[in-house]
Amino acid sequence: MKMPLSRFFLSACIAFAAVPTVSDAQIFIGTKPDIKPGSTPIEFDQSPSRMLVGPTIGLNRNYHTGGFRIINDPICPFFQSGSGVGFSAGITAEYDREYWSIIPRITYQSRPGEFRQQLEDVQVFIPDEGISVTQSVTAKSFVEYRILNAEVMFKHDVVVIDNRVFVGLAAGPSVAYVLDGKITQAQDLEEPLNARFLNPLDLPTDNFGRRLIYADNADIPGRNSLRFSLKAGMQVEVGLFDDQIMMTPGIYYDFGLNNVTSNENWDLNSMMVQVDFRHAL
Repeated sequence: MKMPLSRFFLSACIAFAAVPTVSDAQIFIGTKPDIKPGSTPIEFDQSPSRMLVGPTIGLNRNYHTGGFRIINDPICPFFQSGSGVGFSAGITAEYDREYWSIIPRITYQSRPGEFRQQLEDVQVFIPDEGISVTQSVTAKSFVEYRILNAEVMFKHDVVVIDNRVFVGLAAGPSVAYVLDGKITQAQDLEEPLNARFLNPLDLPTDNFGRRLIYADNADIPGRNSLRFSLKAGMQVEVGLFDDQIMMTPGIYYDFGLNNVTSNENWDLNSMMVQVDFRHAL
């Protein structure tokens, strides 16, 4: 027996309404899914590409390594490693092609470092007291290193959550012009507490004569004017203010390709945390 047409449409509507809906929250691995056209920064327009621009800020943990002395003096030890915390600030852009992007940045960066090297303890005789004591001296260097850095990174999204959060891998080259490189180098008398340096060279002193200053905010000798590096890491893109702003925090490792100076084995590598804020043009 044939079903009347009105009953057929009624049954079809009931069956359609009974189908469970799929949650909007999905995870896609590999490439971005098709995204409906729109005008917000993290949605795609009718064109498959877009340009975003905005500021970037960050912090970096710097690792200075090598075997360098800076001051050519036999009593100055070779510093093996040092570290410091600096910052970065500048402007960034992104040319987005749906599941991959090209991200240039121009930033001002500080890459400081602090170095300590313990000298060998020696026994010193004190004639007035008729005893010998252990003399303990620490050599220290404090470095300020500032650069203007330009980089271009290629980014590929590997995880997409809910069409709104994009996790990507990024890597690319960097070149920096060294704006400034200063060093302060000194020796501190740690023990005995009641002693002072003799200072036959008439060097500047501090801490009531317990510190000899060999360099005071002086230029780093043989400093290279350019720095080349490779940078790679992971980032996350999240929309803010109804997707009008894209916030992109990321963690990266910057590997230096050339030495800080031309005459010593001084390397500089950094672990960097950066946050970009971009708006679609």
